[in-house]
Formats: sequence, structure tokens, C-alpha cells
Amino acid sequence: MRLFEVVPGNFFSVLSSGNREIYYDALMILHDMFKYELNIRADDYITQIIAILDDRTFELEDDDEQEGSMTSSGKARLIMNRFVKTGWIDKEFMDNSFIEIITPRNYAIPILRLLSELGDDSYQEYNSLVFATFSGLKQALGENEQYLFEALLSAKSNTEQLQYSLRTLYHGIREFMRGIASQQNVNYLLQDHFNEYKKMTDRIYHPIKTMDSVHRYMAPIQSMLVDILASEGHLLSMRNRAVNMKKYDDESQAENEIIKTIDFIIGFFQTVGGLVSEIDKKHSTYTKRSVEKIQYLMTSDQTIKGKLAEILTLYAGMREDERDELAEIMEKHINAERQDFLDARSLYHRNVRSRRVDRAALAVKENSDSSNLAKEYLLKQIGNGYPISKIRDFIDSLFPEECTEIESKDILISCDADFIMLILAVIRQGETGLPYVANIGEGRVERNGYIVPHMVIRKSEDDANVE
Repeated sequence: MRLFEVVPGNFFSVLSSGNREIYYDALMILHDMFKYELNIRADDYITQIIAILDDRTFELEDDDEQEGSMTSSGKARLIMNRFVKTGWIDKEFMDNSFIEIITPRNYAIPILRLLSELGDDSYQEYNSLVFATFSGLKQALGENEQYLFEALLSAKSNTEQLQYSLRTLYHGIREFMRGIASQQNVNYLLQDHFNEYKKMTDRIYHPIKTMDSVHRYMAPIQSMLVDILASEGHLLSMRNRAVNMKKYDDESQAENEIIKTIDFIIGFFQTVGGLVSEIDKKHSTYTKRSVEKIQYLMTSDQTIKGKLAEILTLYAGMREDERDELAEIMEKHINAERQDFLDARSLYHRNVRSRRVDRAALAVKENSDSSNLAKEYLLKQIGNGYPISKIRDFIDSLFPEECTEIESKDILISCDADFIMLILAVIRQGETGLPYVANIGEGRVERNGYIVPHMVIRKSEDDANVE
């Protein structure tokens, strides 16, 4: 559904008009009254708007119908009527009375909340999303299995919020780093670093690293979800619960959505470690650049380098005639010469070319223990990079419409990634969530430069019936 199929075309006009600041304040009053009052009386709302109109200029819009003189009360009523015309609110009468009330439209309520958050410069407290996900799944598996479906939905919601919070934190640090480059005042840099940035890290970054440690809980969460995915009993219980709650139309749709939800959570926690590492790097880089910029600005006026940098900065912002005048002054008072020096790094030996001699290769002693560890580590890395959901999507993409089997000679392999996915699909066939069978025959076929065995991949009967 498109945005302007829901909201009127002139819905955002109040935020782009000349009175946008007054309209914004009036909308924030509406948002505050909505939070604390069930029925918002029109007279009470007008009284609140009058309080913000003192000593402020309000200009009539082209289609405003002036009601009486432009008193504060008349302006407030015009503002309320403007919100009615643009689709922010409705006016009606309270049940069994003549008291006029206003009600925000359903689509306007989340936008009011968004505007309130954008206008609030304080940072929201970070909730323990990782621990909440872990504890919810653990309790459902241990004590309340009948609520396992609700625990999975809560885990998905917490995971989405965690993903959003981490990405917001990452780009928030980038925003502070951009501010370092443009800031030339030491006091403002100190204020940004020790007030604004510290506030953000204390409320978001440190809880993620300490109290709600991602690295501490991500492995147990993945383990519980894999156990759920491998248990037919758990899947049956969740599927029946979802259908009874009218969440989905039938059992097949419920099972598909449950598996997708589990794949999403597992996939996120397989990659969240890298995201946290990138945040750590950005945090360290910001701290280093901030300290260096503060040190530079505090010493720039006392060194020749700082004074030259200030002169060149001033020169870059001058007009052409002013530059010529400054250049003449610099030629008279500044003597610049090239200076060279000799140090230990200046002395070197020229590379001596040598002829390559063919010799027998050294024998590699194979250590069975280290070899097994290397294989286990390689399989673990492959599993992290190619989860079941990716393999299933790849296999589904191979079958033409209304076909349940395909031969290797008809499979299109366009790159190394497709070749790897085909190998993993053969190795991991039969696992839960991979409803197909690969029968390998004799001989090999060549597909786009890749050699694969002759085989037939067939969808399982359950998967074919679902389709």
C-alpha cells in the first residue's frame, strides 16, 4: 500500500508552510493530550494553543476562512480547522452530549509520535533486548511450552529492535565524526565529546557491551532456535498455537512463517558479532580523532605549523583581490626554503637479484588433531556464511514453475557462489527445513566451466503438496 493511499495529499502541508513552527507546537500539544486524555475537548485544545500564540506571528493561508477578528482565540480555531482540512484530526460530539471533541486520525498517531521523538534531543534508554530474547525462549522451552509461539514472536520483535538500535548507534557515531571535521572551537568539541557523545555511549553502547552482552547470549540463543527447528513436536505445537490464534489462515502458512522467523533470528545472531566489532572500531576511531582535534586546536595558535594552517585557511576563503594582497604580505615576511636531512632510513642496500633454483618440496607433517580442528572450523565458517534459509532459497530458484525435479545438466551455474551453494545443498539434503532429495548418478556434466556429477534433485512429497 502506498503512503498517499492512506494519508491525504495535503497532509504534510502544515509542516512546509510559513507557520510550520506554530503548527508543530500545536501538534505536540495534541500528542501530549492524546497520551493522557481519552476524549480531547476542542475547547481545551484551543485554550492550549492560545497559550503558545503570545508574541508570535501567524500568517493566514490562502484557503483559510477567517472567523471574526484575528484574536488569539480566532487564530487557535483556524489552526484546529487547518488540521481538520489536512486530515490530522476529526471533530465530533461526545456521546449523548453537545460537547465537541477532537480525535487524531489513526495514521496521524504514529507520525505524531515520530515528530515528538525527532524534536526530543534526549537519548532513549536501551532495553536489555538480547537478555529478553534469551530468557523468553529459555522459559518457554523449560516451563511454558504452550507459549513457545509467543516467545518466538517476542524474540523476533526484540531482534528487530536490537538490529535497529545497533545500526542507529553505528550511524550516530559517524555523525559525531563528521562534526569533528567541521568544528573549529575547542569548547564545542569538548561539549560534544563529554556531554552529547558520552550521553549516547552511556545509554546505548555500554549496556550492549556489559549488562546486555551480545557475545554472551548469542550462542545460547542460536542453540535453542536450532533445537526448536529440529523438533517436530515444537514446530507442531507452535503451528497449532498460531492457527488457533488466527495468526495465519492454515497450518502450512503458519509453519513457513515460523521457519522464516527462526531463520531470521539465527541469521542475525550469526552476523551481529561483526556489526558490534564495526561499532567498536568506529568508537575507537571517533575517540582518537576527537582527542587529536582537541590537542591540535589547543596548540595550533602556539606553533608555526598552526599559524601557517590558519593563514592558508584564511587565504582559501578570500576573494581574488584579497588573495593578491595577502600573497604580497607573505612574500615580504615569510622566507620558505626546501630543507633536506639525512637519517638512518636514508641508508639502504640495493636489491640483489638471485636466480630461482628448483628444489624438492619439503614434506608437510600431517597432524590428525590439528587437521580435524581445521576441518571443524572450516565447516563452522561455511555454516555461518551459508545458513539453511539461503540454501533453501537457492534450491527453490532452480525449479521451473510447476516442476518437482531438475537434472544437473539443466542447472544454471553462473558464479562460484552458485557452485558452492549446489555443493552445500547436496551435503545438507534431508535436514529440517530442506525438503528435497539429490540422487547422484554416474558421470559428470560441464556447466559454464564448472564440473558437477550427473544427478537429479527432486522436491519431497510434503514440499510438493504445499506448493
